[in-house]
Amino acid sequence: MGNLSGVTWPDLINPRVRTAIGELYDHVVGASRDSATIRCRRVPPDGSRQIQRRLPPEEIEELVAGYLAGATALTLAGKHSIHRTTVLALLERHQVSRRGRVLAPDHIERAASSYASGRSCASIGKELQVNPETVRQTLLKAGVAMRKPGRPSATKES
Repeated sequence: MGNLSGVTWPDLINPRVRTAIGELYDHVVGASRDSATIRCRRVPPDGSRQIQRRLPPEEIEELVAGYLAGATALTLAGKHSIHRTTVLALLERHQVSRRGRVLAPDHIERAASSYASGRSCASIGKELQVNPETVRQTLLKAGVAMRKPGRPSATKES
């Protein structure tokens, strides 16, 4: 495989070439070291840039109060025009414990009967709009015996 740059090994040993390469390197790297404000940025093709939004302390207090009152992180993110993970980071910074999704009692009964009839936690979770792991953990807490993964609940009779 040939050298695509056109520079050969003997050229790199040549002091004049080495000096030219060194000067070019110093010019490029030195310029970025001299000016701390110069940074390499990628701008999307449409020219748009991400907006950095810092919430004032009053809005953060409102966000925390809303979460403690029962609003979801996703709802609060939409209301304050920030990302869901930013909401969760702010809550963590203010030492607010996160709450998990909890199924309502009627959903638990429906999930238990669906699971007993042979449905998977994934299909139940999709129906109830929760994670399948939430369904599994809720069923375990309710005392439902879990099947082995990928196994049908009922055996075929001959």
